[in-house]
Amino acid sequence: MKRFLKLGLGLLIASSLFVSCSDDDDNAMPNLSVNNGIVLENSATAAITGSELNVVDTDTDDIDIIYTVTIAPENGFLANTADITTSVANFTQADLTASKIVYVHDGSQTLTDEFSFTVTDGDNVLTGIFNISIGEKQIGYFYVLNEGNSNGSVTMINRNDEVTNNYFSSANSSVALGQYPQSMAINDEYAFIVVTTASGAGYVEVVTASDFVHYATIDGLSYPREIAFANGKAYVSNGNGADANYSKQNNEVYVIDLKTMNKTGQIAVGAGPEKMIVSGDKLYVANSGGWSNDDNTVSVIDVDTDKVVETVTVKSCPKDLVVDANGNVWVYCGGAPDYSNYPNVTYVNAGISKINTSSSAVTSYDLSNLTTTGIKNIAISKDEKTVYYMSDAVYAMNITDTALPTTKFIDTTFYGMDVNPVNGNLWLCESTGATTPGKVHVYSPQADKIKDFTVGGAPNSTVFRY
Repeated sequence: MKRFLKLGLGLLIASSLFVSCSDDDDNAMPNLSVNNGIVLENSATAAITGSELNVVDTDTDDIDIIYTVTIAPENGFLANTADITTSVANFTQADLTASKIVYVHDGSQTLTDEFSFTVTDGDNVLTGIFNISIGEKQIGYFYVLNEGNSNGSVTMINRNDEVTNNYFSSANSSVALGQYPQSMAINDEYAFIVVTTASGAGYVEVVTASDFVHYATIDGLSYPREIAFANGKAYVSNGNGADANYSKQNNEVYVIDLKTMNKTGQIAVGAGPEKMIVSGDKLYVANSGGWSNDDNTVSVIDVDTDKVVETVTVKSCPKDLVVDANGNVWVYCGGAPDYSNYPNVTYVNAGISKINTSSSAVTSYDLSNLTTTGIKNIAISKDEKTVYYMSDAVYAMNITDTALPTTKFIDTTFYGMDVNPVNGNLWLCESTGATTPGKVHVYSPQADKIKDFTVGGAPNSTVFRY
């Protein structure tokens, strides 16, 4: 006859243990005396020792107490130190005592993992769950994109706050990046820098993410502005430089094959497409009007078919976008400039428009007192529940609010604004001119200034790399 005993352990996260033993043997019942779990940093390897997982059996040697993994961890694997590249499904208490078993995290942005196991002394069987707590994935490098004057640049800041200006040139034998880099994005393998030239022959410079060395150039673009990734592809918004009449011209988004770095298609959108952002299976494109400042739409592209499925009307001159925790898209619309009282410039129909991505309904809020000259004027908090935007200062708006805030969050404006996705700090770019060094100021989510860095001329954005 078998009997079953259920044990609850109130350790890191309690495991449910089931013990079966036979009435007609003298083998002592094993005791799972320790099941503490482990804590490690993201992408790290950590040993599981007898201090974290231990079975005591008075009449069985440790080498004969055998663990079997019944459900493997999802975000890493178990290995023996003799070969930490190969997963193992069986090990002994002796292995644990000798610190031979390790958990290898795969670097994914996850905070927990676990594996289920059985352990036996040959007669009796215990089952349990071993819990793994993973530190939040940390930012390793901060890249500040500087528009500059005749040649732009990239500033690299590491996690020790060490600054390397002209990082692209130093990694590529003093090769200049080119005129007016506008935006930058990074995926697992490559960094993409969108460069808009005065001659109307823009391009995307592709470098390897690990060392920033040139890999490819995506050319054949007239006035590229931004890049986004979706469905295994890259998308580049492309416009036209100013003509003599500053006339309105509809433009396109190019589709890029990330394996060949070649253009594979183009999608007609509105005039002067700028920022693009993905929500669900749709790519939202802000059509600013370009040099005509005469558009007020967002093109919605299905990333499976690469077709525009909807055009949404918002406030004038949409330039920047973020997605909130509900998947809704917030659009920063800079307004159409009115030069009739130049040098006093005012902006007509400026505002923030929120697109409900389920219904395509638009809720708009008027902006007044615009003093910022940048186009990267909106960001989203780490939890995606607070929208930061600029007009005559930096403001913070909860996504559930029904009116714009009146209290200033930070009482000044900047040339660009981004949020560190790990700790929620705001990275705010200050331009003091195209030919003089700029600054990046780091503020906490509570609006406390933490530190600042001296970077290249006309910094407009910060890109974060894990």
